[in-house]
Amino acid sequence: MAVIFCSCRHAGDQKPGAENYHDRQVAVLNHLRNEVNLTYGYRNFSPCINQGPCGRFAKEFREQWNARFKEKVTIAFVMSADGTDCFHVLVKLPDGNYFDGGNGVTTGSNVLQQYPAGTRMDVMVEYDLKRLDEMSHGLNRSYEFCPNYSDEMTAKLIRNHLAMLPKR
Repeated sequence: MAVIFCSCRHAGDQKPGAENYHDRQVAVLNHLRNEVNLTYGYRNFSPCINQGPCGRFAKEFREQWNARFKEKVTIAFVMSADGTDCFHVLVKLPDGNYFDGGNGVTTGSNVLQQYPAGTRMDVMVEYDLKRLDEMSHGLNRSYEFCPNYSDEMTAKLIRNHLAMLPKR
């Protein structure tokens, strides 16, 4: 399945200067996506980072973002209609958009369009490592479709890109 998202944003009510910050944030996060995809590659036109280690990526991104910025991100799961299967793990940004290392910044509706009808987004309001591990089908495992995945490289890529954004 090929999953390609465009970068997008919502206009909405913003404070003066917020649009410039938002545009910068989207650009930096989508540059991070590009670096992640250069590092880990694609399989069948789909980012390898999203074919297994998406939970580990989301965990690391959340930890670094929330340590750096006042406005927090949360973990989100793309769940089957009956809630028994997790298809993907990503983060929900403070502006309501979503982000993952393979597709970049997008809306929730764009994410859900890539999955079967009835699929839903489940946001983890209170962080729960045990639940994240369960939904990720195990955080500490090898990844057949992303064999060169590295926590150290992922942490470095995230750190370098988040450093491009001013603390607010």
